[in-house]
Amino acid sequence: MRKFRSDWSQGDREQYQGRNYFSEEPHTSYSWRGNRGQEDVVTSPLKKKDSSDSPMAMAVEFKTYVDQACRAAEEFVNIYYETMDKRRRALTRLYLDKATLIWNGNVVTGLEALANFFDMLPSSEFQVNMLDCQPVHEQATQAQTTVLVVTSGTVKFDGNKQHYFNQNFLLTAQTTANNTVWKIASDCFRFQDWAAI
Repeated sequence: MRKFRSDWSQGDREQYQGRNYFSEEPHTSYSWRGNRGQEDVVTSPLKKKDSSDSPMAMAVEFKTYVDQACRAAEEFVNIYYETMDKRRRALTRLYLDKATLIWNGNVVTGLEALANFFDMLPSSEFQVNMLDCQPVHEQATQAQTTVLVVTSGTVKFDGNKQHYFNQNFLLTAQTTANNTVWKIASDCFRFQDWAAI
């Protein structure tokens, strides 16, 4: 599991800052263009794979692909939980039209149902302690660029006690010539509290 940046020790920060993992930083789109807004996770266009690459070049390309996916996932997590806590009505903008949410075993599908579900939740304060991500192999996703993002931490809903949680997202890349916008295809949230012994 990858530590969330705010929880890194000084040694972690020094080790991370000494590396150059990515050629371009992903960024959040802050302008309103059509359906895109502050909640979008936008990165530079993904590099197309060259089937003629040597095994060494393919290994370097895969590492770059993993690093780019992890950077986009970290940006996504920051946007998702800030939007959940502060601008919940905009949260559905992060989901595909036919996305599915499983919230503690309850299934919610489609943007309208998601909007209704999020409106019913009390206000929240999420604290993400751990973040892990990895690309999903193209054969499993019909050649759709997809990243699995796993988070865990604590959440306190208004009027309730603090709970530990685990959340898994499948993000898909919606790529144009100019950029890549990441959207949630699947979201699974679960409280992780242990019963008192």
